[in-house]
Amino acid sequence: MLILTTAWAVAQEERPADSTQNTPWVSVSGNASLTADFYDYTSDPLAAQKGRRPTQLYRLVFNPTITFGGLFAIPFNIMLTLPETNVTTPIIQNPSLGEYILNPANAFGFSSIAPRIGWAQFYLGSHTPQYSPLSNSDLPLFGAGFDLQPLGMRLAASGGIVQRAVEPDSSGGSNATYRRDMYMGRVGTADNDEITVGVNVAYSKDDASSLQNNIVSIIPPRVIDGDSTTVLPADTIRLRPEEGFMATADVLFGIAKGVKFTAEGAISSFTRDATANVTRIDGNPIDFVMTTRTSTRVDYAGSAALIVNADVWGITLNALFLGAGYAPITQPYQQSDRLEFRVAPSLRLFEGNLTFNGTVGYRINNLSETKGETMSMMLLSGNINAQITEEFTTLLRYSNYGVRNSRDLDTLRIQNVSQSMGIEPALMIDGESAMHAVNASVSLDTYEDYNVVSGVESSNDIRSATLNYLGSLKSIPISIGINGSYLENVLFTGMFIVRSLGAMASYRFLNGDVVPSLSVTIGSSSLGAVATDAQMFFKAAVRWRITKTTNFNVSYGNNQYIYGNPASRGSSFSERLLQLALTTSF
Repeated sequence: MLILTTAWAVAQEERPADSTQNTPWVSVSGNASLTADFYDYTSDPLAAQKGRRPTQLYRLVFNPTITFGGLFAIPFNIMLTLPETNVTTPIIQNPSLGEYILNPANAFGFSSIAPRIGWAQFYLGSHTPQYSPLSNSDLPLFGAGFDLQPLGMRLAASGGIVQRAVEPDSSGGSNATYRRDMYMGRVGTADNDEITVGVNVAYSKDDASSLQNNIVSIIPPRVIDGDSTTVLPADTIRLRPEEGFMATADVLFGIAKGVKFTAEGAISSFTRDATANVTRIDGNPIDFVMTTRTSTRVDYAGSAALIVNADVWGITLNALFLGAGYAPITQPYQQSDRLEFRVAPSLRLFEGNLTFNGTVGYRINNLSETKGETMSMMLLSGNINAQITEEFTTLLRYSNYGVRNSRDLDTLRIQNVSQSMGIEPALMIDGESAMHAVNASVSLDTYEDYNVVSGVESSNDIRSATLNYLGSLKSIPISIGINGSYLENVLFTGMFIVRSLGAMASYRFLNGDVVPSLSVTIGSSSLGAVATDAQMFFKAAVRWRITKTTNFNVSYGNNQYIYGNPASRGSSFSERLLQLALTTSF
């Protein structure tokens, strides 16, 4: 609150006009928000179902930028959440201040500082370096870095922590992780459309001393299946520290106006257990960088794309290969061991009133057959967007994904097809007394799984439709909305149906500075012959525009469930959520 109040005071400070000085010596700009959520729930009977949110949640986001004379800028990034939340590493029940700062979901205090002086950018705290498609980092790094781009060249480097240490806690359900340090860099030319070349490197290593206890689980003595006379002794499973290095080289050529070619090659050396025995891999070109062990794998990756953009048409040809042992340490969610080709055409006609975008591709997963049989996948998708009149537009979409493995005449053969198609029309009428907007969506999704012995093994079809209307009167500052949806999912256990109908209304007071709104939604769901579940959601909200740059929002929602089959979840469950938010820009 003190930080937010100070920023607000700076934003509201009046400065005398000075025609002799166009740029102030020091200026502050940015935005800030403070939110608070209060949640509670009840169930019948008590404890039949747990709540889905924390009881209280506070979040402060503060992003000021201090500029000195228009030449030197220091942007700050402060994000504080209580209690702690996380998505990339396990949650610590009672984190210390240091552990809290190292949480990638937080940027506490002045932990993210990125001053810029002309062509020089510096980072201190949480930041995410971006170098090339195969070396881009998807993980926030807490440390320091720089990005220098003088005279058309680029030299960038960063180092710090991408994963904090978390002790194993089986009672609290926390998985253990070592602290992981990462260092990365790029040298090459600055980005431009004519020619860009660069070399990127990244190195990561788990700190084995960051945990006091690395025991993940203990397996008790047990007998072998089918042999009760042989007893296996107890075993201890420990968390293995990992180490990895990768290097890439990328290039971009501007062949002609609207035509460019990009390519990148990469190599990685990844060790799954840094405590394994030291060994030697013949032909490893990067064995001088890190110690090679019995758990080390070296592999390659590559990508290439030809991009053509003309006035009315365009096409992109793309190829991607990731070896089975290739470990994209800066992109932990990237799937390796695959080969992929894509063609993406586009067409723009009638001054953009009719556009088409599509993709045709072929992907081969598990090239090495180390995880079963090789699996291939067909990729097909397309969108047609038509502006038929000034008031009416429509979108047609279709996608088809087919998967099959390399087994023939076998019960383990996999062959399935997933299709999705839909139409989304929209109509907007601007009348003399009111404005009306109507949009709808009709979708059909099918999934069929075939087996060479039993024929169609399973299917999963979804049919859905939605309709939304929003009207606004010009003589009275009131808006009214109505929406409805219907979905049915054909399962082997029966037909699953979800229905909903809702309405909302809002009124604008004081020239729109104060806008209260109400909304009600009722819904139901059923599965086969099981009794129907019912739901009603009510929400009341007020938005107050205090100044041109400051808003205050408050909302209260009540969600009520009544279960048709109370056997497992009880007969009813209700939850209530109060949300407060103060936002300002300066």
